[in-house]
Amino acid sequence: MPEEIRQALAQREVTVIDIPMNRTQAVPCSALEQAYDWLFFTSVNAVRYFDFDQLLPRAKILAIGNQTTKVLKERGLPVDFQPRKGFSEGLVSEWMATVTEPQRVFWPHSLRARRVIYDSLTKGGHTVLEQVIYTNQFVAEDRKQLIQLLNEARLDYVLFASPSAWESFFETVSQLADLPERFWEKLQIAAIGPVTAKAIEKAGQSVALQPKVYDMQHLYKCLLEEIKLKE
Repeated sequence: MPEEIRQALAQREVTVIDIPMNRTQAVPCSALEQAYDWLFFTSVNAVRYFDFDQLLPRAKILAIGNQTTKVLKERGLPVDFQPRKGFSEGLVSEWMATVTEPQRVFWPHSLRARRVIYDSLTKGGHTVLEQVIYTNQFVAEDRKQLIQLLNEARLDYVLFASPSAWESFFETVSQLADLPERFWEKLQIAAIGPVTAKAIEKAGQSVALQPKVYDMQHLYKCLLEEIKLKE
């Protein structure tokens, strides 16, 4: 969370508690030995765990989200295309509208990545070369901390940056025998974007906050504005 937003929340006596719902870990993989036209980065973690020895000088780079683009540019790498919508469905529709010939796309991603990109691009006549480079895990110490928090404190807002983070939270809460009275009714849930919101709604819960720009900075700002409105 940006320090200025954290301070603004602290001034309003809002306590911010960070508990990772997923920790990432590298997955060993063999180097890709095929040429490609595009390299798709669909998260900051994909940049973090990618072996840049595999980057072809002539390949174009696509990045989802402002933060992913920022991290790539900090590495001195140009971003040739960033979809306006920061999720897979938006990426597919916007990027496919710009290409006129079949492309070879290298897509390094998480073990739990959704299949939207692969399925849509291959259906559209493009070749997708995949590489699983990291995985997400809800580790025992974080789960223990979440359970302790739920037992000892009242939560007003919970922010989720991915469907997997929501799933870790929801599964843990669902296993608790003694939840606070009207826990779900009182809890305000914030989702980073429509994909995460859909996962939350699929579980029967409602999304109170969702930014117009699908990244963490705007999600935090959305929360701050909501709290200001209630002052």
